[in-house]
Amino acid sequence: MSKHTVQQVLQQYLATAQKVRVPLHHLKALDKLSTCRTAALGGHAQYCENNHLNGIWYNSCKHRACPQCRGMPTEEWLINTREVLLDCPHHHVIFTIPAALNNLWRYNQSIMTDILFKAAQQTLKQFSKDPKYLNATPGILCALHTWGRSLSLHPHIHALISHGGINEKGEWTTPEKAILFPQKPVMMVYRGKLLAMIKRAMKEKDWQTPPAYQRNQLTNLLNKLGRQPWVVHFCKRYDHADGVAKYLSRYVKSGPLKNQQIKSVTAEQVTYQYQSHQTKKTETLTLPTNQFIQRLLQHIPLPGKPTVRYSGLYHSATRKKLNLARAALGQADVSERQILDWQRFLESKGNLPVCETCGLRLTKRVDILPQRQAA
Repeated sequence: MSKHTVQQVLQQYLATAQKVRVPLHHLKALDKLSTCRTAALGGHAQYCENNHLNGIWYNSCKHRACPQCRGMPTEEWLINTREVLLDCPHHHVIFTIPAALNNLWRYNQSIMTDILFKAAQQTLKQFSKDPKYLNATPGILCALHTWGRSLSLHPHIHALISHGGINEKGEWTTPEKAILFPQKPVMMVYRGKLLAMIKRAMKEKDWQTPPAYQRNQLTNLLNKLGRQPWVVHFCKRYDHADGVAKYLSRYVKSGPLKNQQIKSVTAEQVTYQYQSHQTKKTETLTLPTNQFIQRLLQHIPLPGKPTVRYSGLYHSATRKKLNLARAALGQADVSERQILDWQRFLESKGNLPVCETCGLRLTKRVDILPQRQAA
């Protein structure tokens, strides 16, 4: 177990946070993450069929950004994602936005999230339909990350796309070239789509122009960015999609920072480690506690906003086409979604949940009221 935890930092900060102005979903996240697996959330005692007590555990908060209780949801997501993925090579494409647009993200997180997903998905679909490249419908999985490795704001999409798809005749087809799509044209189309969507969104009543900008200044900025190169990174092709799925699973069901990264905590500051993109080395960063919390909170997912979205063959509405592709690749039809319970989860990790006294399975649970409600 890590010596220092995100929860430890949040528990110290929570009383102060309630006195400052932060969004409601941030306060809720602070409350849940700071009480995860504590008496405040209640607990449960586990018994075998012979009524032998085998332990008492506090309940998990189940928040999407919690780094300490998301092991089972992460494993469940990975199991079901692996079930859907096609057994063929996949490409990993990373769509970023320029840092100059970060303020727009801060003031319009919900709108910008949808724009980023749509621009990436529509770009991939456009090139997929082009006869010069694929001329078919591939499987596309997109996952949103909003952080850089130092917890800086860096919204980007990780897109996983199959090297092949179902054409209009219902046949599996693969591109002639190994690269799938050319990088620069993809960047230019994506850039154009995203900027056009922002300009349309600026006319809507829900749009908030950051205080630092006048409307005409923002328009000029967008026009300037439309003439500059953006970062759309094509990773080396994967022979199987499992590697990328496993990588994404570490983040889609938990927060951007793991407890193991935190090296020291005081009342005034937090020190944590991260792997630098620039130096390729482990770097250490020390921040005042309030700045650390601010960095962490800017990556809390918005309520009701999925951070993983599917399109093409991987969309739930195209199961018939997906099964055609799976048949062509020698795979069985997609099975129903699996629900992972704690016993199967422990078994998958090699920890068979049986009674320490008699060896029977643990089948009985007695709930314990949250401390807040017990009185």
